[in-house]
Amino acid sequence: MRFSVTVPVQRDRDGFWTHPLYDQLWREGGDITTEECSAVLVAEHLEWTLVWRDDLARGPDGGFTDLSAWEPERPEGDGWFIASIHETADGVVCVWLRSTICAAA
Repeated sequence: MRFSVTVPVQRDRDGFWTHPLYDQLWREGGDITTEECSAVLVAEHLEWTLVWRDDLARGPDGGFTDLSAWEPERPEGDGWFIASIHETADGVVCVWLRSTICAAA
């Protein structure tokens, strides 16, 4: 699978978004452990990190309020791109990825 950083992030009205190829990795998997996630991403030659949104209140339906104005902080270093902004049982998270394969000079 080949991730492209050129896929434009087009968040929905609530501020969520998932890279189409990232979504394909988990489509049939359901809930996975951190170790399983890491193993899949390493096999895809990807490094990953998470940025959590800590200051959110839940709405009346138990979901999180509008995230469309949230700009998750980019990790230090080059090559990072957003794989997903989504809700989990632990809160709202932005998954950042970057390739572990150096481009030829």
